Amino acid sequence: MNDSMLDVIARVLRDHGDALENTNRTNAILLDLLPEMPKERILVRNFVEADGYHTMTNSSYPLAEKKLIDNLISTFCMERAAALWVVRLFGVALGFLEKDALPSDENDAQARLERVSSAYLQGQVAIGKKHVAAISADGTVFASGDNIDFQCDVIGWKDIVAVAAGEAHTLGLRVDGKVLATGANAFDECDVSDLSGVRSVYAFGHDSVCVMNDGTAVAIGKSGLDLSSFSDIVSVARYPEGIIGVKADGTLMLAANITDDDAAHEISWLLACNDVTQVISTYNSGCVILGRDGRIYKDNQPANYFAQWSNIISIVDLADSFAVLRGDGTVRVLSYERDKPRPDTEADRWSDIVAIYGGYKRLLGLTKDGTLHVAYTHQGWLWSNQNMKMDYVKNWYPVGVCE
Repeated sequence: MNDSMLDVIARVLRDHGDALENTNRTNAILLDLLPEMPKERILVRNFVEADGYHTMTNSSYPLAEKKLIDNLISTFCMERAAALWVVRLFGVALGFLEKDALPSDENDAQARLERVSSAYLQGQVAIGKKHVAAISADGTVFASGDNIDFQCDVIGWKDIVAVAAGEAHTLGLRVDGKVLATGANAFDECDVSDLSGVRSVYAFGHDSVCVMNDGTAVAIGKSGLDLSSFSDIVSVARYPEGIIGVKADGTLMLAANITDDDAAHEISWLLACNDVTQVISTYNSGCVILGRDGRIYKDNQPANYFAQWSNIISIVDLADSFAVLRGDGTVRVLSYERDKPRPDTEADRWSDIVAIYGGYKRLLGLTKDGTLHVAYTHQGWLWSNQNMKMDYVKNWYPVGVCE
């Protein structure tokens, strides 16, 4: 662990811990204290929003550690090992532990930090079919694109910690666990105002999916999917005609209206997977999973198909391909199939990226300073659909409540 980073976190907590307990002001306080240190801000904010300062300073350390690990897993979809590392880091910073309680492998510690950062940022930007939404640094929301169904009417939204965008609707998760919605509501996909205790939000086509603080999930919209069997869920992903749930232990659950017998083999493969952190799917080319080992895997491909790609912290579907974010801040767009070349996009030249967002042949990359980069995987199709152009997002700054 970098000594200077630990020293900075220790100083901030020692001098400002009480003030940081006001989570509505934490973002502004951290910007003032750590203007050029985004990773430190992410870590401190993770800790504060998991009720870390109060818990650790008002409980015996063993009890505080257990509670905080559970809070970090449920709040930020962290893997357990990463949550333990974060809690130990702050235990040292606050003087409850000796430094030797931290992992001795600095590379491992850095990888865990990247995973924590990526998990925190996953809901900051959302790409719908013809619109885009993003959270600004002050918790308000930017939105632009096709607004025929009022899916961009987000003026007045505040204290937002995550957004999601579907076919023609937008969701915003407030810090208090309530959900806001705007846009098309032909299938009741915007009827989410009665929900509370929501941890994360997703929008797939004309469906809204909410993961609750207790690890259960609910789907509202066109598909009519029943997610009552889902438990211990940390995140969800779209599956053709269904929803995949990623559990805290790294296994998967599936709720789907399957009518294609050819899908049975892939479903069997998915449900046998473990140590999964993310899963993405496309209607034509099946699923890709990201493992806790930082590698990607796909059914019906040889074990070494993606072997050259490692240290991956995030993956996103782009419809005709998919993108990976690596721990060094670089991005690559890859083909789902062996017989298709890897697309050459502007994303190959990006650097210092902390999160990626994809959908409908479009890719956004969020940088450390809160700016967005734009890349497309099918220019000819893009120019015939002017509403799909996203150059306007380059003017949205700064993006990400962590900033």
